[in-house]
Amino acid sequence: MIVHGVDKSKFQRFRAYQVTEGSLDEFMAARDGALVGASIARRKGWTPGRTVDLQSQLGLLMEVKGVFFSGNEEQDNTILADIEFVQDRYDARGKANQLLVKLAPDAPAEDVAAAIDAMPLPVRTSTQPEKAFLSAMLEDLADLITLASLVVAVTMAVVFLSVANTVAMSVRDRVRQIGVLRTLGFKRWQIMFLLAGESAIVCVAGGLAGAGAAWLVLSVQQISVQSRALNLVISMPWQAPAAGLLVALFVGVLGAAWPAWRASRMNIVQSLGSVS
Repeated sequence: MIVHGVDKSKFQRFRAYQVTEGSLDEFMAARDGALVGASIARRKGWTPGRTVDLQSQLGLLMEVKGVFFSGNEEQDNTILADIEFVQDRYDARGKANQLLVKLAPDAPAEDVAAAIDAMPLPVRTSTQPEKAFLSAMLEDLADLITLASLVVAVTMAVVFLSVANTVAMSVRDRVRQIGVLRTLGFKRWQIMFLLAGESAIVCVAGGLAGAGAAWLVLSVQQISVQSRALNLVISMPWQAPAAGLLVALFVGVLGAAWPAWRASRMNIVQSLGSVS
């Protein structure tokens, strides 16, 4: 959840906020009023007059005075509040962790940023053009996605080895049964199909359970990823569980391929003489 404390007398100079519900005047007049973005308002079901309780997260309790639409998804996922109201909640009157500077149309952003950082201020500043700031946020997200991909890859490798080991153990425990099936006329490809199919069914069942649990968690609890001032809500479209089930099917079949192939090549007489 991202809350921006804004100077009510100046914040409209920086961005165009179209208030679609509620009243901008009421927001300007209320010390504890909040102007919420259209995306987060829709997701949370917030409407003007609703109390927003963020005390456990941010120590803030506000009342929605209006809903705005900016056309920028990043902004439409934020909450605007009076800067002094937010500062007082943190006992930090006069302090801010982010400031916006509006430049003249022909002003070079890099030069202005360097000049601000060179000023003899009581605190150290790191000034960036907005495009550079957004690029840095995207790089942070890219790093997070890369890390998540590595975790998924390692998990897939472990699952694959587990499936192969489980099928191999199952084959060893059913050597005589496989010999009986071969005696009854089952062909080698049919033995392979039975073992690979069993593995695939178990993996798909596990995939269904996992996808169902993930859908239930995301339905009950909203989960988001925050990178600096960017807030991304994790959702689960139908393509995600469908892809997960396909991956589960692939892992089940591929993990069982080698043990199933070996089982289909067993000698019938030796299989029937095997003792479990």
